[in-house]
Amino acid sequence: MAYRTASLTETVIRHSVAHEPAPSLADALRNALHAHRPHLLEFLRLDETPPPRAMTLAEWTRPAELRALLACYSDHLYRHKPGQPRENKPLLSLWAQWYIGLQVPPLMLALLTQRQAIDLSPERVRVEFHETGRAACFWMAVHQDKTAILEPPVSRMEKLITRTLMPVVCALEATGDINGKLIWSNTGYLINGYLGEMRSLLGDELVATLRQRLFFSPQLSDGQHNPLWRTVVMRDGLLVRRTCCQRYRLPDVQQCGDCTLK
Repeated sequence: MAYRTASLTETVIRHSVAHEPAPSLADALRNALHAHRPHLLEFLRLDETPPPRAMTLAEWTRPAELRALLACYSDHLYRHKPGQPRENKPLLSLWAQWYIGLQVPPLMLALLTQRQAIDLSPERVRVEFHETGRAACFWMAVHQDKTAILEPPVSRMEKLITRTLMPVVCALEATGDINGKLIWSNTGYLINGYLGEMRSLLGDELVATLRQRLFFSPQLSDGQHNPLWRTVVMRDGLLVRRTCCQRYRLPDVQQCGDCTLK
């Protein structure tokens, strides 16, 4: 009788394990980020309820909304030097570095290390802005991009360029205060640096392939101009930024450690 009870228990356990639900895509991505770069979860929330003040791309790019965010950020940066003439170009450059710098690394890790691909449609994302006016956290409704599951890493990165980055750069360029090339230069520098950080996950061959296609091919696979083309260049055997980001022109903001002006 004891033997029959034990057998029944084992059967129930096997049945339960066999029917245990697979983790959702959001859970899989969250686990991957936690395992490899846990600090990125501070900036990307997956399938969590965003705060009421978080905005979609379509909302924050409205001229009045964007002007208010940039005015708030300008007030913050110039708070200690209110009499200094304000420069919008470096301000927008640094604002974009915050926005893209927080959003892109976790999306790169998700796209390049997971079999399933996350849907990058802008309407899936809401942005929570810091009290100073710059981006603070991204809240993403996670859906699978079923068309991308068999796509190579290069194609996934090109979708990141066209679906996620191009609308942001276009919106900032539309202010008339910055040329989109400067934002793309900053972005290429960021992506190249993060590819280096991901080398242990991706391997030397894939990192080299991605760098070649992203930075040294003038066109994307669909024939569009590649905005990351030559945003980093080879100097002394290293890929380095091509142009200065201009942030040093802002009060109390130092030059980058590898500024091209040094």
